[in-house]
Amino acid sequence: MDAAYGDILEDFQVASAELSRFKTVPDIADAALVLALDLTRSRVAFLAVFEESGDDKRIFSRAADTASPPAPEEIERLFTLAPADPASDPVAARATAAAANRSTCSQPLNAAGRTVGVVGVASQTGYTAAQQRAFAVFAHQVAATIAVAQLQERRQEMVDTLVNLRADLDRSEKQRLVHQERARSAERLEHAHEAAVDALLAVSRHTRSGHGLTDFYRRLTRSIAELVGANKVLFWKLDEEGLLAPIRGAHGIEDEFFARLHPAPCAPDRDDFASRVVYHDRMFRARRGDESRDFQYVLDLLGVDDAIAVPWRAGDERLGLVAAYDSRRAEGFSREDAWVLQIAGLAAGLVWQLKYAETDLKKTVERLQKVDAARQVLLQNVSTAVDKARKRFAGDLHDDALQKLTAAEIQLQRMQETNGNPAALLNDAQLLLAQTEEALRRLLFEVRPPALEVPGGFLETIGERMRMLKSLTAAEVETDIDLPDELSYEFRSMLFRQLTEAIANVEKHASATRVRVLLRVEEGGMYGLVEDDGRGFVVAERDHLPGHLGLLALNERALLAGGWNKIRSEPGLGTTVEFWLPLSENKV
Repeated sequence: MDAAYGDILEDFQVASAELSRFKTVPDIADAALVLALDLTRSRVAFLAVFEESGDDKRIFSRAADTASPPAPEEIERLFTLAPADPASDPVAARATAAAANRSTCSQPLNAAGRTVGVVGVASQTGYTAAQQRAFAVFAHQVAATIAVAQLQERRQEMVDTLVNLRADLDRSEKQRLVHQERARSAERLEHAHEAAVDALLAVSRHTRSGHGLTDFYRRLTRSIAELVGANKVLFWKLDEEGLLAPIRGAHGIEDEFFARLHPAPCAPDRDDFASRVVYHDRMFRARRGDESRDFQYVLDLLGVDDAIAVPWRAGDERLGLVAAYDSRRAEGFSREDAWVLQIAGLAAGLVWQLKYAETDLKKTVERLQKVDAARQVLLQNVSTAVDKARKRFAGDLHDDALQKLTAAEIQLQRMQETNGNPAALLNDAQLLLAQTEEALRRLLFEVRPPALEVPGGFLETIGERMRMLKSLTAAEVETDIDLPDELSYEFRSMLFRQLTEAIANVEKHASATRVRVLLRVEEGGMYGLVEDDGRGFVVAERDHLPGHLGLLALNERALLAGGWNKIRSEPGLGTTVEFWLPLSENKV
């Protein structure tokens, strides 16, 4: 008997030592079930861990045959048969033990004066008294291990809570510092706004003084120096050669200081600090004693202790930069000072444009006078062109249709002669009349195309004109026409005149084998192109070439419409005629 107890207790002692290796409740519960099945040769082992509040529990179960795990209802029945705590309810514990009928062995898990759960095993053969006592010892070890794990879990939760609390405190401190810095920034920004308003008022006040630019910059730099606390303020201006040079009359700039300043090259693709400020809107700020000594040479060259510079511009035009030197404040220049300088620079740029607007206005008036004179010449040329068009119409009518009508009349008169062939004469007369009709149709088509007034008629008219071009020249014609539907008749007629004038020159003078005609909407107007691979000519001599007066009409018509016309040609390399007519006032 003692040997049997000894063997069982030794097995459970080894199992208890095995449990001590696990640290978490789920691991301990799973290991306890495996050990209980192995030690008791049971069919099913079950374990429940109660939450500290007593309102919930975690249930674990395992079967000796892993292929046939216990059903949930079976586990629930086993927990029902598990004994109550004998210390709290001895009667209920005895009743439950009797109901188990020795097929179930279960023990409450008591540790530190409270029940942390229950553990049990079930077998069809039942359990001996020795096995039940040993299992009770094992249950105490499981309870102690679970209690220690729960304490460790609560300790870890407390540690996590403390860590989170510390993190919250750190975040709160950071947030407090951020709010404090924002408050200081808002205060600085408010002062900067006030200084910027003062700078704008200074610009406005000095602009109204009526003095020249030199006096304006002298007064303005003095006001800026007071606003940013600087001993020297200077404007640097870009010249036409891309050199950055100082403007005389600046505040606090003596002749000795000005003599040290020389024009510096400045361009968008350069990497020096002046180019970055002017063309890339950077801010330059340097001070003796800074950790970075990249720009100490600038301070040495200028002979100052600190400097700040910002771009000086008027809209998109880069004028130069405005700089302040030798701050009167111990902390030196600040970003707020840079902002004040930028506002003053922008306002000064507008003044610069205003001062030079009078010169531009005078130039504009002179240009308008020249344009008006040119317009008068164009009007005269148009009158001349109309007279020439009338003469050409009369000449074409006389040389073509009227002569054919006269020949037809002669043929009809010859039919009265007795020795004539009436049938042949009548056939010749009919042919002459048909040619006369075709010539008159072509002439009328050039003067006023019949389909031009109807919707879609422009494409039809251009198509008919291209067919005429093919029949007269046998050239290969390529067309690309994209025309809005809402154009006025007058504008369609003007487009047609531009195209047909260029096409007529191809027919009469080019001897081309390929002709390309294009018309499309581009940049708020109609862009047209007539291109051929013909004999070409020298463009500079076009006004003296016979039969090229139509090219002059192309230019005059485009200019009168507010557009432009270009002609490119070389002998033997063909001719290209381009024009553009604005659409803004030419829709229905």
